[in-house]
Amino acid sequence: MASNKIQRSSSSHAKNFDVFVSFRGADTRNGFTNHLFAALQRKGVVAFRDDRTIEKGDFLESELLYAIEGSEVFIIVFSKDYASSTWCMKELTKIVDWVKEKGRKLLPIFYDVTPSEVRKQSGEFAKAFDEHEERFKDDLEMVKKWREALKRSSGHCGWDVQNKQQYEEIEKVVERVIDILGRNQIWSFGDDLVDMHSRVKQLEELLDLSANHIVRLVGIYGMSGIGKTTLANTLFKEISPQYDAWCYIDDLSKIYLDLGVTSAQKQLLCQVLNQGNMEIHHVSHGTMLMKNRLRHLKTLIVLDNVDQVEQLEKLGLHPEYLGAGSRIIIISTDCRILQNY
Repeated sequence: MASNKIQRSSSSHAKNFDVFVSFRGADTRNGFTNHLFAALQRKGVVAFRDDRTIEKGDFLESELLYAIEGSEVFIIVFSKDYASSTWCMKELTKIVDWVKEKGRKLLPIFYDVTPSEVRKQSGEFAKAFDEHEERFKDDLEMVKKWREALKRSSGHCGWDVQNKQQYEEIEKVVERVIDILGRNQIWSFGDDLVDMHSRVKQLEELLDLSANHIVRLVGIYGMSGIGKTTLANTLFKEISPQYDAWCYIDDLSKIYLDLGVTSAQKQLLCQVLNQGNMEIHHVSHGTMLMKNRLRHLKTLIVLDNVDQVEQLEKLGLHPEYLGAGSRIIIISTDCRILQNY
């Protein structure tokens, strides 16, 4: 889903990225940040990274400013040499000012330094600022702003990942980003007496149908027989004309039990692509078809009666495989399935 270049819009502060990640490439690019970007992408989060997203030949500084002003969440990966980069310090100063001005969220990650080192500018950070003050002795006010940006950004709640399992810490970061973006919503469908029209409107609000730059997943759970399927069906009929393609699988559990994974993939693809038949030779083939055929389509997908998280995982339907503006609705009697997906 992530674009290979920045798409300009008519609004000077239009939201173009979910997340902007600031990091010192030489320190973390080949390990931690690559894993972080991959984890964000798996969840359908559009993340900006300066070494991938800006095309060669673009005026880098203006494009970075544009990306910062078009991002919702900022992740700062502090490493030993982060402060030695004048580029990183300029970037951080702009981010901190923008966070304060617009109320955006900033999430610091302390990769191989402690929060105290960053906040107090000790250790490698002290050496970096000795060099900055010598190099920019005619503009010490700028260096002072860099120091203040470090203090302010390191004071936000974040993660010290030293001596910890990086995979687990990255998952925590991604979960926090998803919470901030409101990307995945789980709705407890109770048996209180609310008319169907009101329920449909509530679900539409959770889906945030006007947000065409993101892919959103909404889970609905509750005991059997209280109208979850009726609600989803009503909404599906009402909003499906707004989409390029759509699919409603009314009993995913039964398809898995009776026919297997590839049959579920086949039913989904045939509905979305409006084809009468399709050959799927194995599960990975079905996953590849979804990735290649659905990425440019704004798609509405409803999966009803999901009773195992493995059914969702094996189906191979990942948010990043769908076009911008797509929506996925998952219906289950067990909220743990929705939470674990």
